[in-house]
Amino acid sequence: MNQIKTLSFFNNKGGVGKTTLSTNIASDFADRGHRVLYVDCDPQCNATQLMLTEEQTAAIYDSRVDPADSTKESLSHSIYKLFIPLREGEPTIDTEITPVHSDRFGVDVLPGHPSLSQIEDVMSEAWQTALSKQTAAFRRVHWAGQLATAMEDEGRYDYIFFDVGPSLGPFNRTVLLGCDAFVTPTSTDLFSYHAFGNLARWFESWTVDYSEMSEGNLNAWRTYSSNVDEKSRSLRLQGHNGKQLKYLGYTTLEYVKKKSSGQEQLIGAFERFRGRFADEARRIATSLGQPEEEFLLGIVPHMYSMPATSQDVHAPIAKLQSSDGIKGSQHGQRDSYAAKISAVADNVYSRLQ
Repeated sequence: MNQIKTLSFFNNKGGVGKTTLSTNIASDFADRGHRVLYVDCDPQCNATQLMLTEEQTAAIYDSRVDPADSTKESLSHSIYKLFIPLREGEPTIDTEITPVHSDRFGVDVLPGHPSLSQIEDVMSEAWQTALSKQTAAFRRVHWAGQLATAMEDEGRYDYIFFDVGPSLGPFNRTVLLGCDAFVTPTSTDLFSYHAFGNLARWFESWTVDYSEMSEGNLNAWRTYSSNVDEKSRSLRLQGHNGKQLKYLGYTTLEYVKKKSSGQEQLIGAFERFRGRFADEARRIATSLGQPEEEFLLGIVPHMYSMPATSQDVHAPIAKLQSSDGIKGSQHGQRDSYAAKISAVADNVYSRLQ
């Protein structure tokens, strides 16, 4: 059986190009011949809007004349469908999913839903209850692992990408529990730097909490079960059966540089933060038991209006064409941007193996 790989793009600060980067890397993986499922876990649904056409999103979110009926119908055609059993008190998700294919990105998309914000409360309660060694809640917080295991058992995909919103809340924690690895997109400014440091401190405490939760629930299972490994297999538990969350590294979103006499001018207010990210990245890795190394995956260029064009035509940067509205020198800019994104994708791909 081909073992599925799961990856998240995660940061608690918005505006760092996370969705643009993750969707384009997902497309890059698909171009390598891999079967990719992209799961939109952000209630803002930016990735869904980017990768799916207007006709596809209308079929999901606006399929009935009555808006209330459309909303109810959309729940069963999006990621929200997974969580309906959890909201009803069940410990396992509904894995009978019907992703929507993005032709130009070449990946299947499990669409997001604005009502995902309600799942934050569900996961918050489950997290606290699981800390009290309630094994049903322990299963609930591992919903992402349940999804990955189901897709692996069915042989449907090689990679699952999870896109999450800018939050350190319980829901995003549960996404990470189902991931083999994660990437932190950043930008070179004061607030991104402080958010990155906050993320490093959060991981230090989070790993301790999760270790206690995991061992407590496994011990509870051991009191009455002779085959704990089989009971836990579908959850893809961190720290068990060779599975360990891995930090792949970070990217930085380039700021807009001014030119003088044809030369780019560096801006001190941005440059003085650039070198500080490496220390915080090493803190994140250390909290996960990884050795210190170089964690910079690459610098993502500021792409001006091209991401907006990409969203208008629902295509990755590398596949934008004249018919999509790019003209003249924009073709060269597209190639330059695509090459830099591809270089980041190469690093992500090699570190994920």
